[in-house]
Amino acid sequence: MIRTFNGLSINAKPPISNISVNKFNVAFEDCHDKKYVPLKSAMEAKKFVAWLLAI
Repeated sequence: MIRTFNGLSINAKPPISNISVNKFNVAFEDCHDKKYVPLKSAMEAKKFVAWLLAI
């Protein structure tokens, strides 16, 4: 699934195996590779993690 945050197109394909959050940054691993997403606020990070968990 593709989602756009802060002008970045993020492609995440299930299964999502690892999620790490550090302030406004989210790192995760999907079935292909590891990805890093810098976000602007803690609220965006929470919404992004909720989206990752929902897919």
